[in-house]
Amino acid sequence: MSALQEIVDYLVNRVDGVSPARRRPHLAGLLLRLSVNYSERMEDYVLKSISILQMQFTKDTSSSPAGTTTLTNASTKIGQSVGRELDREPLPWGSQVSIGDLFIEALYNLNFIELSYAKTRNSCHVVSAAPRWFELGSIPPKGTSFPLAATTTEKPKDIVKMFQSINGVGRPVIKGRLEGDTINKYAPWVQAINKLQQTAWTINKPVYDAMVLNREVFISEEPIEDNDAKELKRRSKMVEWAFISEKARKLSELDEFYQYLDVDYRGRFYYCESFMNYQGSDLARGLFKFKHAKPMTESGLQWLAIHTASVFNMSYGIDEIPEWCVADYKSHLESERLDNISVDKMTLEDRIEWTNQYMTEIKDAGKHQQFSSEAEKKVSFLAACVEWYEFDCAFKDNRIHMTSLPIPIDGSNNGWQHLGAISKDEQTGDLVGLIPSEIQKDFYVQTAKEMINICKDERLSSILAAMPMKSIRKGISKRGSMTRAYSAGSKKIAENMFFDCKSEDYHTEYGITQDDCTKLSKLLIKAIDKVCPGPLSTMTYLQDLSMYQLGSHVKIDSDGYEANAKYREYSQLRDDLMKKNFKTDKDLEELNDVVIKLKQFTTRLKHGKGDDKIKWSTPSGFNVVYEKWIMQDRKARGRIKGYGNKTGQVTHVALVPTRMPDRRGFVCGMSPNYIHSMDASHMALVVSSWDGCFAAVHDSFSTHASDVDKLLSLTKQVFIRMYDCDNYFEVIRNFITDAEDDVEQPTLGNLDIKEIENSDYFFA
Repeated sequence: MSALQEIVDYLVNRVDGVSPARRRPHLAGLLLRLSVNYSERMEDYVLKSISILQMQFTKDTSSSPAGTTTLTNASTKIGQSVGRELDREPLPWGSQVSIGDLFIEALYNLNFIELSYAKTRNSCHVVSAAPRWFELGSIPPKGTSFPLAATTTEKPKDIVKMFQSINGVGRPVIKGRLEGDTINKYAPWVQAINKLQQTAWTINKPVYDAMVLNREVFISEEPIEDNDAKELKRRSKMVEWAFISEKARKLSELDEFYQYLDVDYRGRFYYCESFMNYQGSDLARGLFKFKHAKPMTESGLQWLAIHTASVFNMSYGIDEIPEWCVADYKSHLESERLDNISVDKMTLEDRIEWTNQYMTEIKDAGKHQQFSSEAEKKVSFLAACVEWYEFDCAFKDNRIHMTSLPIPIDGSNNGWQHLGAISKDEQTGDLVGLIPSEIQKDFYVQTAKEMINICKDERLSSILAAMPMKSIRKGISKRGSMTRAYSAGSKKIAENMFFDCKSEDYHTEYGITQDDCTKLSKLLIKAIDKVCPGPLSTMTYLQDLSMYQLGSHVKIDSDGYEANAKYREYSQLRDDLMKKNFKTDKDLEELNDVVIKLKQFTTRLKHGKGDDKIKWSTPSGFNVVYEKWIMQDRKARGRIKGYGNKTGQVTHVALVPTRMPDRRGFVCGMSPNYIHSMDASHMALVVSSWDGCFAAVHDSFSTHASDVDKLLSLTKQVFIRMYDCDNYFEVIRNFITDAEDDVEQPTLGNLDIKEIENSDYFFA
């Protein structure tokens, strides 16, 4: 019996045993029992549940290391997904977690997952992958039905309304929207999603065959005994490999296939198929080829060479720079305080030359379909090697080589690019490819250098002095500098920083503690502000606009006067009286009097618009609706048979939104949401104007090698059109609010956005 069938049988038997006539039947079992053909549909439900859990296990963050997730998070997501199939939407949150718990119970009792509870402050039940988890990667045969939820063999039709049918299931084009919501089918973002969904794909069979034969290159069968975190990550990688390889096997049998997409509330595009999509890991992305092939050209060969060098990404020490390099990297490294350089930081010409230097080995690897253990992206590198070998064969046979390998061009720190363009900040523009430069600048090194310069703490200075710049960049500067563009605060940066240091063992090698990271995160923010002054003022301006749109309110007393202080005084007195365990008659009388007085106060808008959400339209025609509500704890009792006490009861605690706007949350989230929406709009405008094949990752655009020059030119032109105006702060203000002089605008810099035309490293 397959692992999947074990789970299906367990759940069907469990649901069959639920009697609606009982006084208190199992809620999840009852919901499933009352649905149509639940036993026949159970396999689909289980596959969805496994996929959801594995997606959570794949994430590797400070709060949820790879191979783990919280029980409440897992049960909620499973319950939401299965609940949609029961035709009983909208299900209350308590019903959702009850359904999720039932599927968790089956996996737990069949030893596919483990459950634990640390019993510490703010702890929660944790789900982790058990050794049996990897058995769930196999997709079972299902007659003539297609086993991938968001992949089809038929070309999708143009989107004309909010919901589209994905293999018989209605799903919103914009996540979270309702079926009756309107959509402008002529908007550039809708045209873009149509083009992406109608791009025909095929599997790179030589690379897929090699991947299957070399399983040990990607996963380890040996458990890691001395490190729980790494062991859970190993298990997660095993299942990721199983999911991708099995889905790829199914797809490799097809002549062509298409994949559906949806967008989030900011307009960012996502492929709906889990794991096996072009936005996935290198293991998945490296297997994709366009169905439509084009003749290889001279410029296409150059871009293929650049791509080949970048996905291998060899590093050279400062005294090991090859003689064939044209640029003076030694002087560059000395000025940057680095001791090595990777090929993807070299000039485009030297990346081409790297490929030429290793062409014999590259073609040999392609001929024999051999993975390189030293390549940074092993699957993509082998795909490039196969492409070179096939080109060489065609050249020798005097044939035109037809290529269908997607070749990417990647943006340089996209968030900072948009912030730099808005503020016209030359300092930022120089660091992120908005201004031409001979050698690509490293934004993370610049912030690291500035952080070292301004550090006055002796302990932190000694730690930074002991670390090579490469390690400071990787563990201290990179993620914080990246996420600061999206308004990450010092607390979150510190949390991620310590997690990254632990992942690289810097906490033991250099003695870095959580407290050190707390101090370093604040230092890093100061360094970023000095390196990029324009973006900082832009983020502040966006926050001020959001505050104006939300408005400020005051309390008014019965006489019509402002009385915020008096209201706070009464509120504090009420709270103090409510906290008393033993209330005297006098206390009760006073409490009653205070409550009556509080009811006499009214709220009046003092300044701004007084909205409870913020809306704006992006250049691609996407209408963003940004909401941020005050969250409150909600508890629900769950039951997982066999776990914990005799009854298997667990308590779920989740944060759920109230209907009161979270002013602090709005301020923190305004800048990242606006910049994400502009980044998404840039890509949508490029895709809607593009007449070739296109593969979309948020900051990476791919097309045929022979069309990369054309795509790069269009990418630059669209970005210039977006920001080529005298004062973009006026544009932002008009997008978001009708405020006149209520919000002071920052000072603009002198960046000429048209300089992008001559930059090699805007997208490369």
